[in-house]
Amino acid sequence: MPPAMTQFGRQLRSLWHLEPEGTFLNHGSFGACPKDVLAEQARWRLLMERQPDWFFRHTVSPRAMNNELRVAAERLGRFVGTDGERIAFVTNATEAVNTVLRSLRLQAGDEILVLDCVYNAVRLAAEEVCKAAGAKVVKVSLPIPITANDVVERIADAAGPRTRLAIIDHIASPTAVVFPVAEITQALKAKGVRVLIDGAHALGQLALDLPAIGADWYTANAHKWLFAPKGTAFLYATEEVAGETVPLSVSHWHELKFPRAFDYVGTRDVSAFLSAPAAIDFVERFGAAEVRDYLARLSREGVALTARLGAEPIAPDAMIAAMRAYALPQRREAVPDDALQLMQGLWEKHRVQVASSVFQGKLLLRLSAQIYVERADFERGIAALDRHGWADR
Repeated sequence: MPPAMTQFGRQLRSLWHLEPEGTFLNHGSFGACPKDVLAEQARWRLLMERQPDWFFRHTVSPRAMNNELRVAAERLGRFVGTDGERIAFVTNATEAVNTVLRSLRLQAGDEILVLDCVYNAVRLAAEEVCKAAGAKVVKVSLPIPITANDVVERIADAAGPRTRLAIIDHIASPTAVVFPVAEITQALKAKGVRVLIDGAHALGQLALDLPAIGADWYTANAHKWLFAPKGTAFLYATEEVAGETVPLSVSHWHELKFPRAFDYVGTRDVSAFLSAPAAIDFVERFGAAEVRDYLARLSREGVALTARLGAEPIAPDAMIAAMRAYALPQRREAVPDDALQLMQGLWEKHRVQVASSVFQGKLLLRLSAQIYVERADFERGIAALDRHGWADR
């Protein structure tokens, strides 16, 4: 049976290699892989190094009778409500976004739609392909604090007759806002716009049913909230767009198309991909729904604690999962160095790790709940921030 809620918390820290003296409230940026999952990755690496020829020709080759990458993809597919043949492994969501962008056939005057909270690497990638084609990036502004009232309408209204693709965050990185992606997708597709959902933070935070969302493409990192090793992510493509979705690197099995062309793009360490089932096992050992419930509840407890600093949550509970962002009060408009100094100073002086960024001129504090975190960690982190302060408090 799944553990009681009281079994979550700091006592689980022994399952990770996290620094014992640290208070880790930023699982969202890079994740943290448990010891058991790292051990599974080490097992695959040892298998690879004991007989490299057999491993690449008969264990992970797209033509292999029992391609272990397809076995792992099938398990991951079931976890997100789809078939393994709709899932291609990639190293991270940024690679997946670039893959979709490079698969487009943009013409001069075409548009790619993004949100103003788009992940910076995604924005840069979209701008690069648009520059080469004479197309342009259209950015939808969603002022904070944000509400769900007009999000769908505001995004759909920004799509025009030349919009070829919309890249929509499922959970935005700087703001931690959870967007109603199924409703947004439906509204955009009604206007003939193809949709890519950037779910970099969603896998593990939310229960996913990818076909129900209805997007043409969906990508998510597994190394964040699903606890997989770094370099584990997937790209989902519907049958309608799979044929035009090709890897960034052309390699031996390119003619096999999506998803098997992605399985082998040259000799590389695929042990992280093969360890994805172990990461799912780790989550299901605690109960995936129970984990999500604990994270959401712990995230809500941070609201009253941060209020002591005068910080204000930038979105309501209905638009938040395991991460939450707060606007810290300043007497002037924030600049990027404010966020960098806050994060660096808190870790170096207090061994507290948080995330911070500047968005729409505000200094944001982003706190991540996790099953190895408890209320006392939030209290410790916020007390340290109160002592430490921040730029122009």
